Amino acid sequence: MFVGHYGPALAGKTIAKSVPLWAFFLAVQFVDVLWGIFIANGIEHVRIVPGFTEANPLDLYDMPITHSLPGALGWSVLAGLAWMVLAPRQKRAGALAIGLAVFSHWLLDLVVHVPDLELWPGGMRVGFGLWNNYPVALAVEFGVLLGGFVLYLRMTEAKGLIGRIWPWVFMALLALAEFANHAAPIPEDMEMAGYMGTATFLVLTALAGICDLTRKTR
Repeated sequence: MFVGHYGPALAGKTIAKSVPLWAFFLAVQFVDVLWGIFIANGIEHVRIVPGFTEANPLDLYDMPITHSLPGALGWSVLAGLAWMVLAPRQKRAGALAIGLAVFSHWLLDLVVHVPDLELWPGGMRVGFGLWNNYPVALAVEFGVLLGGFVLYLRMTEAKGLIGRIWPWVFMALLALAEFANHAAPIPEDMEMAGYMGTATFLVLTALAGICDLTRKTR
């Protein structure tokens, strides 16, 4: 799953209004940001198998630190505690919202991944395998994204004309990113692919920050 992860990020202000949208965008992709770095440096591993699923050719056979259930829970708790320390207000609500945002990544991955998510490192692997039916997986992704977008619009209001336009432009950019990601050629250099993936998540996080500049919480 790619852009579907941003549905919970957009809905995050329903739990903690003071948490900026960029923080939610970083939180929901935090384990994939780490995954990209770990893949690039040989800490976790992936195989390229053309036709492995309809959605992508990635055989994610080794990612116990980022995508096992204990790993996801650990990163969620760590991110929540970090936010509690750093947040100027709504410390508990913000920590809860950030922690849930991080863990939402594992829950949504569970829906689309083939069984490659370990319930414990080296243990049973789970995944409902929706990536084997890409049109349905895509519909689920955009359904989750649009649900979060509706909640975000309800929780915020535009400061001006740009604030009314930018969220829709941003949604269009996310849609383009999803289709570009699916149509991209099979990577040959996994080190470069790992860093490019991490860079993509950070760019989208920065673009999400624009929404905080153009809109305000109701």
